[in-house]
Amino acid sequence: MTRSIEQSGATMMGDLQQAPALALDDHRLALGHVRTALLISMLHTLVAIVYFQGGYMTGGALTLAVLLAGAWAGNLVLAMLVWRRRTLGRQDPTLSLQWNLWLTASVLTTAYFMNEFRLSMAMLFFAAMLLASFRQALPGLLLVSGAGMAGYLLVLILVWQQRGLQMNLTLEMLQWLLFCITAVSFVITGVGINALRSSLTAKNRQLNDALAQAREMAIRDELTGLFNRRHIMELLAQQRALAESGEYRFTVCFVDLDHFKRINDRFGHGSGDRVLRRFAQIAHETLREADYIGRLGGEEFVLVLPQSDAQGAAQVAERLRAALAAEDFSPLDPALSASVSIGIAEYRPGENLKDTLARADHCLYLAKSRGRDRVVAEPVSPEAALTLAPQI
Repeated sequence: MTRSIEQSGATMMGDLQQAPALALDDHRLALGHVRTALLISMLHTLVAIVYFQGGYMTGGALTLAVLLAGAWAGNLVLAMLVWRRRTLGRQDPTLSLQWNLWLTASVLTTAYFMNEFRLSMAMLFFAAMLLASFRQALPGLLLVSGAGMAGYLLVLILVWQQRGLQMNLTLEMLQWLLFCITAVSFVITGVGINALRSSLTAKNRQLNDALAQAREMAIRDELTGLFNRRHIMELLAQQRALAESGEYRFTVCFVDLDHFKRINDRFGHGSGDRVLRRFAQIAHETLREADYIGRLGGEEFVLVLPQSDAQGAAQVAERLRAALAAEDFSPLDPALSASVSIGIAEYRPGENLKDTLARADHCLYLAKSRGRDRVVAEPVSPEAALTLAPQI
């Protein structure tokens, strides 16, 4: 039964560890935005080269090369900012507004150098508009669409001034009107898409909060807030791996509240629960930030003290013992008091964790057999054990 419970707990922890990968992540979304924007730029480059080869663009190969080099220079600068996480502190980490304005400028500048089919080149603007729809609210969409419509009109005016005899002005203006109608349609659609994105973002935050809470529930003891048995055993395994990989040591302490059954029987289980919670608070106040404490069950606890030998652990354990012994439980009952017995064993490189825990448990047995309310640490030499008893 115990093995089944541990396997179920391990399965649940595996699910919790994999769950964040299912949640939305700003950096992951930003990288997806980068890939899409670069694909649009690649399409723009391909179309420009095809039209140039077909003889539909003014200027020579140098003009085309300068156009494409300028477009890709801006793309790469924006991509590197996102890739190196320089934008994560911003409200929009994808830089979608800046990127869409740059894509719009690149497309319309290329359209200016075309003799015909300007509208087909300008239609790439709507791919950028679609990309903006996933990140921009109404003001941003209006800015991008306004820039596109005004930019396209400016292109037509400049082309008319320089190559007016080659243009059908009526047809070009009708095409511009079609462009504007389509841009407005994209704004309307984009508002709906953005509202959906905002809703998903809110749900993502709720999911992340729920995952954090679920993880805390999975590794914490409900009564004391300390690590539970399964998680403290995972931490012990991690400490053992560190100790086996290099110059690293740690010590294990078994802690048992003395005569806890008598407290429950005499003062009630409610008072017993308060004693357990207060002990947990005292442990947090006494231990170092790097130390771990978990509840094995009932009144039994285990301390894991990284980078500590048995002698140093004995001093930490003695502070914990003394702090609980000095605690005033008179608000619960004038006759109520509590103490702990603690057994300590330092991990020996190469041994099984079960052996380390067995030695700590043996020292705990010695502490109880010698009168309780004391700390017994296993020394380097196995002939005797170091006992720290309260001063009377």
